[in-house]
Amino acid sequence: MIDLHCDTIYRLWEDDDKFSLISNSYMIDKQKLIDGGVKGQCFALFTPMYDVRIERDRDKTPWQIVNELYDRFCLELERSGIPQFESVDDLDKNELSAILTIEEGFSIEGDLSRLSIMKDWGVKIFGFTWNFENDLGYPNSKDPSLMTLGLKGKGIEAISECERLGILVDVSHLSDGGFWDVVKYSKKPFVATHSNSRFLTPSTRNLTDEMLKALADKGGVTGLNFCPAFLKSENTPNRASLISDMVRHVKHIINVAGEDVIALGTDFDGISGDLEIASADRLPILKNVLLDAGVPAKSVDKMFYDNARRVLSC
Repeated sequence: MIDLHCDTIYRLWEDDDKFSLISNSYMIDKQKLIDGGVKGQCFALFTPMYDVRIERDRDKTPWQIVNELYDRFCLELERSGIPQFESVDDLDKNELSAILTIEEGFSIEGDLSRLSIMKDWGVKIFGFTWNFENDLGYPNSKDPSLMTLGLKGKGIEAISECERLGILVDVSHLSDGGFWDVVKYSKKPFVATHSNSRFLTPSTRNLTDEMLKALADKGGVTGLNFCPAFLKSENTPNRASLISDMVRHVKHIINVAGEDVIALGTDFDGISGDLEIASADRLPILKNVLLDAGVPAKSVDKMFYDNARRVLSC
């Protein structure tokens, strides 16, 4: 399996030295990943902005914070012995590889030259926004007028720079206008690391059918997000993340945009609620349920591994 998004490094950094990646009470640690059959885990460096920051970090710049997060990532790999992903060959030879990603483009503070530094760190995926406007563009929003806003000039430049460096553009959290600008200006596949179907669950964090088709046409993937708010149906309790809802989203996405566009993007350690699959070691449950629900084995294999492996090779 390959999981395109988790916030475990941020949790470890936020909690200081209370836990490690070797063992913790979170949704992801080394043993949980191994027990779940995860070959590649994407670890996001999430840079908090504004009131999201805890008091300890109020005076730090975004660049300082993302550097601290990177240092913590390196420390956790050293402690746990998990090798960092460099190429898809690592997925074949290693029991488990850690794939470095960025969530929140504010981290580079509008300086696109810092993308080269992140490339040297081994960053493979770069998310342009979280839930706030930044130098690159605008986030998803319940305000329709904000959702139509596209990328800023630096955001359009960032697409070309990411593609030059071999970094995948991540559109999860982007405004609709930003998404369509990525479609317009990108020349390579891009990803939505943790977004579901907006047709089934009308959250602005999810993708419309038209977006899913455009993503597939570009050779990209979307990772199934386990967050209750992005999965629920009318009959699902607000804080519940049910396997039955996951199956609904997977089937719809495959039906609309094909079996090559769906992947895993759990958002573990960034979500909460009544989760039927609440940790990485329980991921095989979803695989078995999808098979029992009639999803072809080939499609399930693509969702859990092949599709993500393909885009990571771009």
